[in-house]
Amino acid sequence: MTPKLRRILIGTTIALLVAAGPIAFLDYFLPHHAVLRIVGAETRRPVGGSKTNAAAHDVFYVFAEDVETKKPRVFRNEDTGWGFPFYFKFNSADLQAVAQSIAGERGTALFTYYGWRIQIFSVVPNVTNIKRAAADEETPFPWFNLAFAVIILGGIAWFVLWFRGFRSRRG
Repeated sequence: MTPKLRRILIGTTIALLVAAGPIAFLDYFLPHHAVLRIVGAETRRPVGGSKTNAAAHDVFYVFAEDVETKKPRVFRNEDTGWGFPFYFKFNSADLQAVAQSIAGERGTALFTYYGWRIQIFSVVPNVTNIKRAAADEETPFPWFNLAFAVIILGGIAWFVLWFRGFRSRRG
């Protein structure tokens, strides 16, 4: 293997490894959409919570299944408040009422959510919006995610070109 090819392969591998973290971060926190059938909704008090503990709060859960494959899906329904991620969600109780109404009809809904389902750690995605939808409705195209990625990649490309120009002017 020639040194130039080896340098290209090593550089590409390092670039992919460096890019994996930010890509995973964005995939976790950017919104996703799915059309699912709601089968249930419930409220749970976290383990260790009590009435004397002011920090304890109820956690809402929405249970759904894929319309075609019948694969179960679980979502957490918690307010994000003013903190990160900046969804400014303050309506979890109202969203839970919508979910229970649709669940009573065994109807389908368009879920907007962020996060991943990691079963081994009992991590579930947080739903940010639920809207009634027809069972045959298609999942909307993630235009926001595409625009965000284009802006980020454009900014990185601009910075790389600026940095290369800066280095060539100095050296």
